[in-house]
Amino acid sequence: MIFAWDELRQLHEKHMGLARESLCQRLQTYQDVSGERVVVVFDGKKGEAAGPTQPGEIQVLYSKRGGSADQILERLACKYAPEHDLTVASRDRAVLDMVSSFGANAISAKGLADLLESAEKRFRGEMGNYLR
Repeated sequence: MIFAWDELRQLHEKHMGLARESLCQRLQTYQDVSGERVVVVFDGKKGEAAGPTQPGEIQVLYSKRGGSADQILERLACKYAPEHDLTVASRDRAVLDMVSSFGANAISAKGLADLLESAEKRFRGEMGNYLR
């Protein structure tokens, strides 16, 4: 998603970590509003491993050195889509086709952007009602 969205791509050019953090914050808001479990997968960086997550936080995974986030998405879809309602977002059409073949719902980068924007509007509305 980072390279599919202009604002994240520009942020990545300056500081990769901030681009990842910004995406994770948006995904966290989506999880909080929707109640759906969110897992984000990044291409690995120097063998980086996912840190421990706190209850209620999104899960962040990194591919191993030499592997790709797309491979992890495909394995997760193969394993979990037959028994769970699973949605995979990617800018790669081949990945979306593959996860669909396993029974996962597949959405584009634009589809995810729209979904997150809708959740963020809902969140702002709920906060506005709470603060009144």
